[in-house]
Amino acid sequence: VLFWPIAACAGPQQAVQVQPTSAPPPAPPLPVAAAAARSLGPLPPGQTERPSILIRAATLWTADAAGRVLPDHDLLIVDGRIAAIGKGLAAPAGSLTIDAGGMVVTPGLVDLHSHLGVYAAPSSIASQDGNEMAQPLTPMVRAIDAFDPEDPAIARALAGGVTTALVLPGSGNVMGGLGVPVKLRGATVADMVIADAPLQMKMAMGENPKRNHGGKGRLPSTRMGHAWLMRERFAAARAQLQRSMPGASPADASATGPGAGDRALDTLVALLRGEVRLHVHCYEVHDIETLLRVTAEFGVPVAAIHHALEAWKVPKLLQAREIGVATFADLWGFKMEAQDASVRAPAILAAAGVEVAIKSDHPVLDARDLMFEAAKSHHHGLPAQAALAAVTRVPAQLMGLGARIGSLEVGKQADVAIWPAPPLTTVAVRPSHVVVDGAVWVEPSRNHQQAYAGPPRAEGGSPCGCGL
Repeated sequence: VLFWPIAACAGPQQAVQVQPTSAPPPAPPLPVAAAAARSLGPLPPGQTERPSILIRAATLWTADAAGRVLPDHDLLIVDGRIAAIGKGLAAPAGSLTIDAGGMVVTPGLVDLHSHLGVYAAPSSIASQDGNEMAQPLTPMVRAIDAFDPEDPAIARALAGGVTTALVLPGSGNVMGGLGVPVKLRGATVADMVIADAPLQMKMAMGENPKRNHGGKGRLPSTRMGHAWLMRERFAAARAQLQRSMPGASPADASATGPGAGDRALDTLVALLRGEVRLHVHCYEVHDIETLLRVTAEFGVPVAAIHHALEAWKVPKLLQAREIGVATFADLWGFKMEAQDASVRAPAILAAAGVEVAIKSDHPVLDARDLMFEAAKSHHHGLPAQAALAAVTRVPAQLMGLGARIGSLEVGKQADVAIWPAPPLTTVAVRPSHVVVDGAVWVEPSRNHQQAYAGPPRAEGGSPCGCGL
């Protein structure tokens, strides 16, 4: 398994089942310290304890697999976890009690496609760190190394109920690099990173890579060149993987010792081993088919295609490969490959059995409006609890974190949003409280994450550059 090379990264760890994997790739980064991995994460500034929390008499939208809605129920949080759900629950001594009568409680929202921290606000050349476009193949770069925890948009997103985001590289390259799953609270990168989350890789199909690189006299200038680059890198990674397998010849085995091999291929080798979840920017049907064809040749599973504005035409192709879709509710028309969209796409895909997530692509859409995006998809035919799942349970599952976050279930991490009105049918509603790992980070009088936002910076005036 590959780990983020930060000994202090903190991610909630209690009662987490870890699936065994094959041997690590050559020269892996340093593992995360076990003690840090067991941490519940940071507390809001000025707080030294994490009291239990009892949320009383709310309507719980659980976002579980059954889509249960539980009127007039209590939810008890102890030690950063959901400890009980029921009626008339007793609060432990010293608990914080929140009267949520007439309110709706949901899981904290999960944004499967964000550029928070790598295209930090305000937009400026100085803060555009999401695309390493010196070459088209950069699977070795990592969003964690560019992530700015002082991005003021992090506190705004948290105020909108978003508690977890997958921060991805942009879509300028064929292979863009590793994303980083984060909890949107704390002062530092180490505070925010979900240290032991599965690795997440970003790739891109279609217009963006050929536009960004073809004009510079290098591949790809066409979709043919794009597919060749994918095959060439996958083939090189497969050869490196085979040299490390039991039974390799002595000469091959010696080529995988310390300092040997191509370190730029390490993440692709891990992808071929099934240790990395692949997310691919891909709009049009023919690009979807090329992606499926090339990945099938190398046995590479795809977790989700992102944006995917024409996926509604071919749901059976995606359902057969168990590939999820992370899409917009109604954003379209901003370039050629974004023309043939449908506002009913999420409903069509969900009805066909495809796992559908709604995402922000922040800063393309402001992450604080993620629930509003789900509300628009509900308006256009996506059932209410499927719309909620599209910004909670489904994206958590597509990141491989569904056993920890994304639904209100006993034992899961206590990431919770309390809404003063039903959020799928009330325009512009914001949560009154947002809880992350059992600590209240947003309350009616204060957003504690704002204390960690960076100082105001001059507006640079350039677009986000993330490539849509």
